[in-house]
Amino acid sequence: MQREGLGLYLSREQDSISIRLIEGHTNEINAVIYIQLIDVFYQSKMPPEIQREPEHRLPLGMTVIDSDAGYDRYVVVGLPDKTCSEFPVPDTDKTVADFNDAYDEDTPVVQVVSKEALDESVDNWTRNSLADLQSEADDAGLKIYSYPSERLQSAFSHVPNRVETHRDLICYQYARLTHLASTIDHPDQFKGWLLWTKYNELTSGEITMSSVLKENQYQLKENLGYCTYCNRESETTFDHIVPRDSGGVNDISNMVPACKSCNSSKNNKNIIDWHQQHGFPIDRVVVGKYLKLKWNEFEEDDLLDEETPNSVRSRWEGLEIARRIDQALTMHPDR
Repeated sequence: MQREGLGLYLSREQDSISIRLIEGHTNEINAVIYIQLIDVFYQSKMPPEIQREPEHRLPLGMTVIDSDAGYDRYVVVGLPDKTCSEFPVPDTDKTVADFNDAYDEDTPVVQVVSKEALDESVDNWTRNSLADLQSEADDAGLKIYSYPSERLQSAFSHVPNRVETHRDLICYQYARLTHLASTIDHPDQFKGWLLWTKYNELTSGEITMSSVLKENQYQLKENLGYCTYCNRESETTFDHIVPRDSGGVNDISNMVPACKSCNSSKNNKNIIDWHQQHGFPIDRVVVGKYLKLKWNEFEEDDLLDEETPNSVRSRWEGLEIARRIDQALTMHPDR
């Protein structure tokens, strides 16, 4: 394409770019434009920035880890609609941003209390109205901390010590998915008791992962119009979640529509490793399919109750999960 006034001619053929300077323009201007275009081109070769709302929104009642303080555990009790530069710290003349030069002034503020103190001071708080959690903590005389949201991480993105076997790990991650589906109507509230209830029901066999997930029904179209990995509008083709070279099956249970950029970048990598490498949340649909595939694999090899190696536990550490608002999870009793 030729853009009038830019002084250059740009053409792009798959993995190459060609720029021809047009006579009559200064070299300095063209040099700047050339560099900018090269930068834009190579950025387009990387996985696009994630565009969905991840699990790490830190809703009310969620147990979080303060990565700046030795991974102490806190509970979210307040979500003021203010950024670090706007939120005043009580009993001071400073804002949250004033306390640390490393804080991004535009980052939303999250208010938390010590989980240990909350457990000791407020009876059965997990079953109470989460909207009243901050006032209950205040009435109990608990210290409320105001932190940038980026300083805190969901404790549930870390693999708990009680998760020991392959069965435990798959059920725990699947319980996270059920929690996401159940909080669609109240995304600002977190119910940890529900997550553990589903985990216990899954590990005991009271409920099972649905054999036909809903996502298989609405992803039968190869060119879906948006990429399952990055959520951007794009032409898509099917990508195998578990690569064929790694034994992945060639049917819809192992396939999701993906854009060319993500498909090429992922290639034959493990889907969990790939998301961790690029630091963005993994789509709930992808996790649901991956867990079902791994369950079938371990069940067939009689490995479900074998201890999970540290290398596999590490793979899941800190993994964030995202979902589209129209996604729901089908669970059914094992009758």
